[in-house]
Amino acid sequence: MSINKILNLFWATRCMGCKNTSSLNRYGFCRECEEQIIHIENYNNTETFHILRYDGPVKEAIHWLKYNRKKYYGKRFALLIHDFLINNSINNFNVIIPVPLYWTKEFFRGFNQCSIIAFYLSKLLKKQYLSGVLVKCKNTLSQTAMDKTGREKNVKGSFNVKKRHLIKNKKVLLIDDVYTSGATTQEAKKTLLENGAEKVIILTIAKV
Repeated sequence: MSINKILNLFWATRCMGCKNTSSLNRYGFCRECEEQIIHIENYNNTETFHILRYDGPVKEAIHWLKYNRKKYYGKRFALLIHDFLINNSINNFNVIIPVPLYWTKEFFRGFNQCSIIAFYLSKLLKKQYLSGVLVKCKNTLSQTAMDKTGREKNVKGSFNVKKRHLIKNKKVLLIDDVYTSGATTQEAKKTLLENGAEKVIILTIAKV
């Protein structure tokens, strides 16, 4: 067994939030971190859903997935989304599509965390996973310091669709990790609808 596999097995027994070796729940968090996690109630919108607040252990886990190559965290987040969908009877979709990264960003990161999550979710739900259909065609600026209007202008026209026939008249579940202003996911949704999708449900792991 390679040293990388040994290290992955070692880290897989640690909490995604605090890295302690305490007993973990089915999503990879210890009891102490689980008590800090804030669940979001989705009452007002039937096409945009968020599961957790982007804070504390959740923020830490997403950061480790994206920037520390803990790609197996994607499996745990997929399970979290799966259970959320089942528990809330959200099943009005045919295909699952991840929000894409611009190709240079994905190249240097080595992967798209949303693609990993969407892929494993498709296996759990036995739904079709579409990769490379929604593409990021514009290398947008960092949105950290932008207001809502600035974010909307920044992402306008930044997505495109390839092989439109694959989404024509389809109901899409669009997966993203973090929802801030909604500019990115709303632009992606708009692009999918303009290219033939019948409906687009947005689902993010966490909301700022």
